[in-house]
Amino acid sequence: MPHILLLTAYPPDTVPGQRFRVEMFLPYLVQRGYTYTYSSAISEKGYQNLYKPGISLAKGYFYLAGYWRRLVEMQKVSETDLVWVQREALLGPTSYFERWWAKRKPLVYDFDDSIWLKDVSRANRLFAWLKRPEKTADIIQAAAVVTVCNGYLEAYVRQFHERVLRVPTVIDTEKYPLLPPNTREEVVIGWSGSYTTEKHLRTIEPVLLALQKKYGARVRFRFIGVPTYWPQGLRGESLPWKAETEVADLSEIDVGLMPLPDDPWTRGKCGLKALQYMALGRPAVASPVSINCEIIQDGYNGYLASTPEEWIDKLSDLIENPEKRHQMGIAARQTVEKHYSVLANRDKYLQAFQWAMQVGPQG
Repeated sequence: MPHILLLTAYPPDTVPGQRFRVEMFLPYLVQRGYTYTYSSAISEKGYQNLYKPGISLAKGYFYLAGYWRRLVEMQKVSETDLVWVQREALLGPTSYFERWWAKRKPLVYDFDDSIWLKDVSRANRLFAWLKRPEKTADIIQAAAVVTVCNGYLEAYVRQFHERVLRVPTVIDTEKYPLLPPNTREEVVIGWSGSYTTEKHLRTIEPVLLALQKKYGARVRFRFIGVPTYWPQGLRGESLPWKAETEVADLSEIDVGLMPLPDDPWTRGKCGLKALQYMALGRPAVASPVSINCEIIQDGYNGYLASTPEEWIDKLSDLIENPEKRHQMGIAARQTVEKHYSVLANRDKYLQAFQWAMQVGPQG
């Protein structure tokens, strides 16, 4: 049975890239005869402190602990048949560990987002100098096979590497049920994200305030993942993200939001927010950026909106027309089942692994 060493930056069940691009597939890989060791550079305790302001010494300790963990793993090279890296093996400037493994074992490199660009959270600006986004190209060139979620990322990879496979970010439709239509008069408009994507939500703040003024008690807003953010004048709640309540928290939403600016960073996005809403049978209104234009067929399974006027008009249409909202939601669910579910994509990583093992280590 082939044994995979899975290297990630963050612990399991935390960041979306790992959860929806890697962890969703692990049970199926076991069914197909693979075994694996899941190794994250940052511990669970380290992750809890990672985005807190300050505490630089603690963050430094957790980083060094991850570095030591990677060194220890190198002593067990004989136990590994294939290395699978999601995003990066270690936060920071070095690609040493990925390149070391790639010389000895077939390495499959998966990433989402335009991570060759520098993007630093507010809490960690002190450590911005440690980021070396250029290492993405180093890892790509070292890998046997690279997997990405959209054409924009694929085009970047092909500058350095020819063995690239598109694997979309997926939803486990067994955990995301198709919800019945909302029979309430009140319509809940929602967004799910994090502190790093809160800035995108802020871009449509005037739209949300205009809708609140227009519809009053008929609309309510729910934001998930940014509990300290709330524009004055809106009705609703802002909740912390929790893995154990994620689906239940999303299930209260009738229409999902995915605003994005059109820039080199956001063109690498994989459409996860929209897919989460759509999997539950809820239409999304999203910016027409990158893969959103593939996932959403405007007016069929959701809406695409560019200007504030379009955002207001299309959200108003869904607020005022519950039957249209329901029909779009059904089409949205079907889209996810056919193209963006675990079931529809579960063999693609097997293909990548088999390809990598045929190619072998890249000395």
